[in-house]
Amino acid sequence: MTGLPTLRLRRSDRGWPRPTTMSALVVGLLLAALLVYPLARLIYEVFGTDPAEPFRKAFALPDTGAMLLHTVLVVGVATVCSVLVAVLFAWLNERTDARLGAVTALLPLTPLLVPPLAGTIGWVFLGADRAGLLNVVLRDMLDVVGVHMDSGPFNIYSGYGLVFLYTLHIVPFVYLPVSAALSRLDPGLEEASRMCGVGPWRTLLKVTVPAVRPSIAAGALLGAVIGLATFSIPLIVGTGARIDVLAVRIYRLLTNGFPPRTQEAVALSLILLVAVVILSLLQRRVSVRGGHAMIGGKGLRAEPVSLGRARLPARLFMLAFVAASCVLPFLGLIYVSVLGRWEPRLRLDGLSLKAYRTTLLDNPRTQDALTNSFVLSLAGTAVVLIVAVVAVNYVARQGGWGARLLDVLAKAPGGLSHLVLAIAILTALAGPPLRLGGGNTILLLAFAVFFLPQAYVATGSALGQIAPELAEASAMSGAGPGRTFARITLPLARPGLSGAAVVLFVLMMSEVTGSALLSGTQSPVVGFVMIDLWANGSFATIAALGVVMTVVTSAVAGFLLLGGRKSVSLR
Repeated sequence: MTGLPTLRLRRSDRGWPRPTTMSALVVGLLLAALLVYPLARLIYEVFGTDPAEPFRKAFALPDTGAMLLHTVLVVGVATVCSVLVAVLFAWLNERTDARLGAVTALLPLTPLLVPPLAGTIGWVFLGADRAGLLNVVLRDMLDVVGVHMDSGPFNIYSGYGLVFLYTLHIVPFVYLPVSAALSRLDPGLEEASRMCGVGPWRTLLKVTVPAVRPSIAAGALLGAVIGLATFSIPLIVGTGARIDVLAVRIYRLLTNGFPPRTQEAVALSLILLVAVVILSLLQRRVSVRGGHAMIGGKGLRAEPVSLGRARLPARLFMLAFVAASCVLPFLGLIYVSVLGRWEPRLRLDGLSLKAYRTTLLDNPRTQDALTNSFVLSLAGTAVVLIVAVVAVNYVARQGGWGARLLDVLAKAPGGLSHLVLAIAILTALAGPPLRLGGGNTILLLAFAVFFLPQAYVATGSALGQIAPELAEASAMSGAGPGRTFARITLPLARPGLSGAAVVLFVLMMSEVTGSALLSGTQSPVVGFVMIDLWANGSFATIAALGVVMTVVTSAVAGFLLLGGRKSVSLR
């Protein structure tokens, strides 16, 4: 046959394809089996007779235009706010004297310590208009000075509350690649700028930010993808605020009523896919124009910039972020869990640990959910990181249509609802001959597909900082590509990869949407169990489960981040 592209495998001296190419080929075949085939089968069933009909039905749904506008506004505003906050935090921690020792490096990542589902529920306990505990305390304080209010002053069930929670959730995903880039950035240009009399803030805007612009673009893309796929925040808060977004609309089309409205759900998911492709092209264009802030071989360390009087406000700002993203919702969860109920007043009588005993000892469903989620999250993080490293390494070093195709396949799941992906995977793998439905295996495979885009973007940012001359120097010393990658590239990229591992573990630990279809009675997971408990009003059990999740994710995140911050020795 003529006219079809042929895959030219790069061969070693012995005539066999190189390990990089073979690994990428295996990854590509796995993605074809887990993503392309299930989606192609689902799309054929949905669009086979009349390709335009699903889109006509989708846009004929009530308030579709308003829903799409809400999605763009909420995710867009939250992503912009997250980029501003994350870049400022990364600069304060890596380049100034505002850092508070080793503790400060973990401060912007504190939203990851409280999983998004648990943090959202914690903020509902605090910020509900009438029954929110924080509002109760503030109204009591205002009563003392003669100001009486029956509700408020804050209301988490609002557009501002929704953007606020989205921003808290997205900041760490932007911070991780930017912080990793700044930690390895040669400080020479910044020091030259300051020696010319340029102040620290102008140096930040004119020198530092342009130097790490590709990492900022990668973080912004990752944040936007995370925001588009976020489900628990708009489901709980957006529903109360009567603000509909795309992820929740797709979920309701597939779960509210029988038969599920698969045609409309898939059509709307394709809109998400187009948005992610456009964002990916913009991010690639920024990377090509700007170039990465490279890790060189000089090992220079930046002298901390003195902020003077601005140091205290900077530290207070970071501490306020910690309070909002981690401390306050965690305290709300603890209070409701030990009180045993949620009521619009503060009281300290009748506190007990009954909810924890129920969650950890008496309720087999929550026990199994915690165990399954922990094991699946650890295994899924390891698998997805390995796949992402292989894919990024191949795409970065090889050209041609094969690399471009692998790049598209790795990012494509970010533009599809987890529910749609779950339906496609369930249709393809649950039946004969594999019969994987309802078990942990299909969940692990689904998690690998769900979270590959986040791992791919974060890994690409980490590996993209390594200057090519380091690999060239290693090759001139007689080391092969595999040894160079293991001894040079991976150790230098360890901070970024550790951050990516934290992101993946937290996301998998609290995954809700796909688990709603894929987890059976024998393999429940925490996210879906918490949504079910919320619908049934089991607030004390939800709070206790959220506290346990937070403790687990904090321990794992601390271990991974501290391991990634260890010094690297190139010998």
